[in-house]
Formats: sequence, structure tokens, C-alpha cells
Amino acid sequence: MADPTLLICVGATKAGTSWMYRYLHDHEACYARSVKECHYFSKFNPKKLVRQLKVLNRLIVQYEARLLEAEAADDIVRILNLSRRIDDTKAQIMARSAERSDDSAYLEYLQAGRTDETVVLDVTPAYALLEPAEILRISKLPIRVKLQYLMRDPLERLWSHVRMVAKRSMKEGQDFLAACQDILKRVVYNHEEAHIVTRGDYKANITRFTSVFDSSQFQIGFSENLQDGPEFDAMCAYWGIKGTSAQHIKPAHVGLAAPFPEALRRDSLKFLKTQYDFVADNFVELPANWQKNRELLA
Repeated sequence: MADPTLLICVGATKAGTSWMYRYLHDHEACYARSVKECHYFSKFNPKKLVRQLKVLNRLIVQYEARLLEAEAADDIVRILNLSRRIDDTKAQIMARSAERSDDSAYLEYLQAGRTDETVVLDVTPAYALLEPAEILRISKLPIRVKLQYLMRDPLERLWSHVRMVAKRSMKEGQDFLAACQDILKRVVYNHEEAHIVTRGDYKANITRFTSVFDSSQFQIGFSENLQDGPEFDAMCAYWGIKGTSAQHIKPAHVGLAAPFPEALRRDSLKFLKTQYDFVADNFVELPANWQKNRELLA
């Protein structure tokens, strides 16, 4: 069995990484565990690791409760899916808890169960925030590595991320749109909610990776191109697979709907100007929605 390529997606939050995972999970040339995010390289700090292991153990408890419900309903598909998730989550706990001097446990976890697939997948958006030492560690893995960074129009990504945070933090009876607007104002005017900003800081995050990887190992793509077409075919060719129809996969990064507050549009675009300029300086052509928002800044 030939050695595979390890494809790692380090895209921004709410920029299409879940879509990419679902697409590649179902592709015959790709092998992916049933747990989307591995977080192996972002959890070397002992305290962070302990917290994450607790999260995974709680997740297993939730899966087991759902499994009991599925078994009671005799839902074979759910039983199989939940059983895989439980097994894969337990295996991930073992891989993260193992001795990490050579990262062999990580590679064994990703490939366990692989047959003849030529691509092995790790989709962990949080890797976009890795420090140079962890990025360098990835480059030294004893396997062929390719990385994919996904971007989405900065304003649309920001608003989607804001909606996700609002949905998770809303209090009972609170108006969703009002909660979203409050978070957006804190980001744009008060420079709060730093985690939202850093996850969409294309300039800083991409620069850290391009200091270690060249274009043969680090591809930057637009989530707007994650559909049938020549741009998507080129992306698939880089991944090492043949593109297939993806119309059946629903974008997960859209999130809970809420109209963008037009009164905040221009100030929000000014806040994101650095990101628009950085991408425009490094790409010959931007997707239509990017171009439209840049024109509003003129």
C-alpha cells in the first residue's frame, strides 16, 4: 500500500471547512475519521490538553446517550454513525494522550482503518492560529504534507462568526438580531471579542504559514469557489483527487440567518480593510462578492 498524502485544512472559522470535510469524507480517494477536528498540534500545552480531553470525554457521554436513543428506535444508520464517532473519539483521546516526541500516534490515528485511499485528512480550522514552532513541526512530519487555507469574504465571514457566537451565548428571551449587532459593535468599535478577529486575520495567519511552506505545499483558496467549476477543479488537483459533483453538500458556514445591519456596513468594511487589501495584493482576481465590498471602501 503506497504512502498517502496528509492534507491538513487550516482555514478560517466560518469559511467552508465543514463543507470541505464533508466533501472529502465522502470522496473515494480520501480517508477521514468521523471526528472532523483533531486539534493535535494546537494542544501541546498541558493545561489546554487536559481541558480538551475533558471536552472529548463529555462528547463521548453525549454520543452514548444518543446511541441508546438510536438503538431504542432501531435506527441502523444512526447506530453505525454514532458507534464510529464513539470509537474515533476514544482513539483520538489515546492519540493526544500518547508520548509526542515523534508524532507517530497522530499519524497512526489518522490512518487507522485506511485501505487504498491516497489522501488522509485532518480538518482543524484552529490550526490557523498555530505559532511558528508548531507550523515547523508539521513541516517535519515523516509523510508528504499539503495544507489548505480557506478564506471567505471578510465581511460575510465576520457576520457569520458573530451570528455563531450570538447563538451560543444568547440568554432566554433575548432578540437574536440585537445580540448579533451588539457583538458586532464590540468588535468594530471597541476592539473586543479578539477571538473573532484573530480567526479571520488572513494577513497574520497566512504569513506565518508561508514563512515555512511554499506554494507546492500551502494553497490558499476562496470558499466562494467550493463548487463545480475550474477553480474548484484546480483545488481538487492540488489535493490530489479528481473533482466530483458537490451540489448535494449543504454549506455549513452560512449559519443562522439574520440580515446584516446596513448602518454598520461601511464602518465594518473599514475595520476589515487590511484583510481586503492583503488578499487583493496577492491574488489577481477576487470573487465577485469580495470585489463588490472592496468597491464600497473606495
